[in-house]
Amino acid sequence: MWKLYKRVPLVYKLMCGMVLGVVCGILFGERMQAFEIFGTLFLNLLKMACVPLIFFNLVSGISSLDGPEVFGRIGVKSLAYYGLTTIFAAVVGVGGGLLLRPGAGLVLTESYQGEIAEVPGMLDTLVGMVPSNIFSALANTKLDQVVVFSVFAGIAVLMMEKEDKNMLFKAFNAFARLFNKMVAIVMGYAPIGVFALIGSTVGKYGAAMFGPAMKYIAAVAVCMLVHFCIYFVILFIMTGKTPLDFLKRTFALIATTCSTSSSVASVPVNMECAKNLGCSQAIYGFTIPLGSQMNKDGQAIMLTISLLFAAQAAGVTFGFSELVKAILIALLLTTGSGGIPGGGLVTIAIIIDTFSMPTEAVAIISGVFFIIDLLNTTMNCYGDLVGTYIVDYTEKKRQAKVAKAVAH
Repeated sequence: MWKLYKRVPLVYKLMCGMVLGVVCGILFGERMQAFEIFGTLFLNLLKMACVPLIFFNLVSGISSLDGPEVFGRIGVKSLAYYGLTTIFAAVVGVGGGLLLRPGAGLVLTESYQGEIAEVPGMLDTLVGMVPSNIFSALANTKLDQVVVFSVFAGIAVLMMEKEDKNMLFKAFNAFARLFNKMVAIVMGYAPIGVFALIGSTVGKYGAAMFGPAMKYIAAVAVCMLVHFCIYFVILFIMTGKTPLDFLKRTFALIATTCSTSSSVASVPVNMECAKNLGCSQAIYGFTIPLGSQMNKDGQAIMLTISLLFAAQAAGVTFGFSELVKAILIALLLTTGSGGIPGGGLVTIAIIIDTFSMPTEAVAIISGVFFIIDLLNTTMNCYGDLVGTYIVDYTEKKRQAKVAKAVAH
């Protein structure tokens, strides 16, 4: 029986875990909370490997490149992709909010009790990304600071003498393989972890999924689906890769993000998916950790729709200039949200308060935020993966052209 189970592809095991989790959550309700500990264990195991995996893969990936100019080219491609898709996402969110009108007809009765932070400045965001103490950043899982330190370390290795460079590359690469193997072991437990997390979540919230914010949830889901289609159009145009094949090879990522709602926990799985797609470690070791901090398309959609949800509930109609301002503030918040305690829900409160809209809307959103958060995490992580595949494809295509030119 065990041998038969081992032969079943992970993607099918994860599908079964997700479906069984939903079914058991509906049937057994809050009794499924007894299984939450198994989900928490899965989440902690992923987080345990996450920070060292990012550090060693980033340093190993950068130091394996042919020179600083190659690193610069990959960095520019990645940032250009991340920037453009986040702008698209904010525009999709505004368009969806205007067309679907999720806040129309809603009467606000609850108050938001949380604190509202200030919109972070760009300079503060940049300064906050540079660690003053790398050990503190590692211990507290400050991924943006770990990424910056790792990039500097990788560039330093890249610029060293050949003998030292080769020695350090072998060491970092060996550690990268070690933590990749650890993630592979953890993923063997993933179907149980996914079942436990989804089952306990559905059992806990149950009817809360179908409350007054259902139109809001539907609007966010539709916009995210539209943005997924944009990803696949870009993917097909740039690489010729079909969406079905891509989804089949990367379902493990969807199962992980939907069950954990954690970008941090999803980084190791995202790297594993990139590896399964045939991407080079030198590419995904850099682009996936960078994307986890810089590429937040799901959050851009969530912020713009939340603002329009509050405005429509208050009977306010935005003009063109207000909509442009909403897009710009959403972009700023997605870039600087790493420095905001509380993350997603707090940034929603910030953008609503910035436009002087009623913050009671945040109280309604907070009741269903767990659903929005899993959609948000899935969108963010999938955007990183699509970008990684495109950058890897263009680099391999360039290398093939250079090799062909040299041969002639």
